[in-house]
Amino acid sequence: MRTPTILIALGGLLLGFSSCVKDKCERKVTYVKTTPIYLAPAEYRFADLDLSGARDLDQPGKIYFYNDFIFINEQREGVHIIDNANPLSPSNIGFLEIPGNVDIAIADQTLYADNYTDLLTIDISNINRPQLVKRSEDIFPHQGENNTGQRLLYYDHEEITEVVSCDDADALRQSTWGNVGVFNTDLNSPISANGSSESSVGTGGSLARFTISNQHLYTVNEWQMQVFQIGADNCPNPVSTVDLGWGIETIFPHDNKLFIGSNSGMTIYSLADPSKPDYLSGYSHLTACDPVFVKDNYAYVTLRSGTLCNGSTLNQLDLIDISDIRNIELVKSFPMDNPHGLSIRDNNLFLCEGEYGLKVFDIEAPLRLDESQIEHLTGRAATDVIAIPDQRKLLLVIGEDGFYQYNFDDPKALQELSFIPVTGLR
Repeated sequence: MRTPTILIALGGLLLGFSSCVKDKCERKVTYVKTTPIYLAPAEYRFADLDLSGARDLDQPGKIYFYNDFIFINEQREGVHIIDNANPLSPSNIGFLEIPGNVDIAIADQTLYADNYTDLLTIDISNINRPQLVKRSEDIFPHQGENNTGQRLLYYDHEEITEVVSCDDADALRQSTWGNVGVFNTDLNSPISANGSSESSVGTGGSLARFTISNQHLYTVNEWQMQVFQIGADNCPNPVSTVDLGWGIETIFPHDNKLFIGSNSGMTIYSLADPSKPDYLSGYSHLTACDPVFVKDNYAYVTLRSGTLCNGSTLNQLDLIDISDIRNIELVKSFPMDNPHGLSIRDNNLFLCEGEYGLKVFDIEAPLRLDESQIEHLTGRAATDVIAIPDQRKLLLVIGEDGFYQYNFDDPKALQELSFIPVTGLR
């Protein structure tokens, strides 16, 4: 259900032509129209899964890799399942319909997915016949209810540009409010698991709010981390909740620790006791989005501008020295165009730059990263990337125009292997 919209402006995007014809003044304004979406639980809860026929990508979200299959989220609709046994010719085998889904994680032939407020446990041992094993209700918070019992689940955002009269005070005010009240559309949505060293666990991108390590599932929302122990039946059982502060965005597991990215910094938690993550240290930065990836003694943190990052003008890669895990230190920042997700394999850092494409850096000498860009693919958008952690030099990239695979035997000259386009592209 869509209710009347809230109009919220994009700060700094007052696009100006101003003219007076016969004493009539008009101005072009750009703002974000924000529409709250309400649904009752009965409208999104279902008893049986439906693996329908393959369908085209339309609004792809995150990517996930597990056992030669690629899972691509279709935002708030479900998951495309791609057989990637042959990366030169991936086969789209079906679409798993899950209303409200944003992300997944997989371990031991079991897929964990968000269904708006609920966490689903799905057996995928037969990939052609997924079976719903358990529905854990009301795991993820909603944002209130209306007087009919429908829940406010998320907000749709649409950028609007229109010409208004200079005398229309309300419309002009919308164009100059900045980002006050712009809500994070992924507020209740866990994101794919990332980077676990456990062989039975899949690999997701760096934009994670959902990860698996030490037989535990960790999810973060805007302010909390929820911890679930995965039982012998592969079902998650809640064991603890950790308050993290506001603005939490990503979670990355590394070396028995969790690196938590927020829109104001990064914090690190120990997993010495997997059921009770313990705070170790943190660092702060100005408000910006910040995926995290860790290698050796450094954490690489991308900061970018954009509406869902509260209008930050930062576009940079921060290099954090974590050699003393209780006293981490920002050692250098490198300017970027509009950095999103990132991945590292060996000494190659793969960085998504949104509409500016995909960059590759040699990080053998991390402090000289700005001198060691070795590849830049332009002409296509890149939002998140996975360097597959096996003997193959296989790179998975998702962007608003589709899904790409590359070989990086030579990271200075990536070779495109295949492409699955968004509907209507190519």
